[in-house]
Amino acid sequence: MAPSSRMAALILVLALSSLFARDAGAAAGETGFAFLKLGVGARPMGMGSAYVALADDATATYWNPAGLASVTGTQVTAMHNEWIQDFRQEFAAVGTKLGPGVVGFSFVGFYTTELERRTDTGVLTGHFGFNDVAMTGAYGLNVARGLDVGVAARYLREMIDVDDAATVIFDFGGKFRVADTGLSLGVAVQNLGGDPVMLREKTPLPTNVRAGAAFARPIHSLQGKGTITAEVRKARADDARFHLGGEFDYKERVALRVGGKFGYDSEDLSFGLGITQKQLRFDYALVPLSSDLGTTHFFSLSARL
Repeated sequence: MAPSSRMAALILVLALSSLFARDAGAAAGETGFAFLKLGVGARPMGMGSAYVALADDATATYWNPAGLASVTGTQVTAMHNEWIQDFRQEFAAVGTKLGPGVVGFSFVGFYTTELERRTDTGVLTGHFGFNDVAMTGAYGLNVARGLDVGVAARYLREMIDVDDAATVIFDFGGKFRVADTGLSLGVAVQNLGGDPVMLREKTPLPTNVRAGAAFARPIHSLQGKGTITAEVRKARADDARFHLGGEFDYKERVALRVGGKFGYDSEDLSFGLGITQKQLRFDYALVPLSSDLGTTHFFSLSARL
């Protein structure tokens, strides 16, 4: 890699770490593969990312692999995220019954348009690309009344120009549903594995612990169901953060969502909408960012087959 290319790659790594550190509270460069902190799925993003105890669809491959045990039939979902400064995120997942449990597969891609490569004096010498990829296989299983467990293996690869880093990491999760109460508890430990090497330096992974609770009850007077969910998150090099979300689902047709994140510099509120038509569901989430970073938009389409 030419010196100018290596410098451009290094600047990009530091810039991305800095963008995520605004919200994570970590110093730039302390952890790599920062896109793993973004979250997936318009429904959970509209509920403040408080989803570890609520995950019950194909997005559980990211949030909590134990949630896959709640998948019935075959479920597929796809998401597009318009993030900030021309960065974009794609996600696709499927969950289906296999043996006594449910197996899930998912793909995440995080990328941007081509970036300019310049010399130290500012002369344009070409362009280079950047992308992050994560491919996950997960399995969720009911092991006792109300108790589900799950495990996920994830292949990660980050590419900047001709330099790259790759590794395999693991997630472990548990979920407990308290019978006949509408209460569920969840916990997940994420991103466990060896630190990859990028630009001749080890890149620490954003190891993460999530723990939370969700409560859902019918609201007969409004012909719908209400859900509230809360979660505590502690990631490597971060302080603990608190997430809160709520959803009202009218006749399983239209859902309104709101969420809050506490202890972040650039994120606080989020809003969401879900529309269900037979076996299809469209979800949208809007997450405003402060510090002149703009607004992010998440779009998801899910189907039960």
